[in-house]
Amino acid sequence: MARQHFFLILVLTFGIFSVGCTSYNKNSEGLRYLGQARYNEAKIAFEAALKAEPNNADTYYNLATTYHQSGKISLQSGQSADAQLQYDQALRNYQLALTYNPDHTEAHRGLAVLYMETLNIDAAFKLLIDWYQTNVTSSEPKIELARLYQEYAQICQLRSWNDVAKECHDSAVRMLQSVLVTDPNNYRALRALGYLKELQGDWQGAVTDYQRSFQSNPQQKDLENRISAQLQK
Repeated sequence: MARQHFFLILVLTFGIFSVGCTSYNKNSEGLRYLGQARYNEAKIAFEAALKAEPNNADTYYNLATTYHQSGKISLQSGQSADAQLQYDQALRNYQLALTYNPDHTEAHRGLAVLYMETLNIDAAFKLLIDWYQTNVTSSEPKIELARLYQEYAQICQLRSWNDVAKECHDSAVRMLQSVLVTDPNNYRALRALGYLKELQGDWQGAVTDYQRSFQSNPQQKDLENRISAQLQK
């Protein structure tokens, strides 16, 4: 009987390990296709990953991103009907990613961007404000909400809604500063704050924040290049 129990445990363990490997391999394959803009192959790979592990929020996010990018291509090609179908699938999969992981940062970001691109501004803000209000001590919702404020400020500037643009810019700055009060070395918040200062023409302040961000995370090679470019001005 003991040997039978050991054999059953071994089979179950191997099965779980096998499922995990299949999901990981198919996700890796899908990401490779996505990086090559081979969207149909990427979708097939991510769908296969979901069959192996149907509760994986990262896979739903990967699939949503694939549909999102595919929809952009269709829209640029003048295929508006197909673009809408792709966006609908992207929306569905972003939402599934958040169902399985309500704190999935990238899925919140991707869905907010999708809402903005489809001019559903209210939905974008509601999504991130709701996330922030249920995670008031977390840095990530504040950073993403700050990015949304900054992006909407740029839209308002293009439409000459200068008062609204300034209000959104100030809200973005406040959000990022609130992150740095409790997490002074948060490289994402520092980088985002530096970018806001750069947009306002405060090059010295931008470089200072960029340098602090780079010190917190030296893997940001693109930021290192940006710092060098600013210092040479």
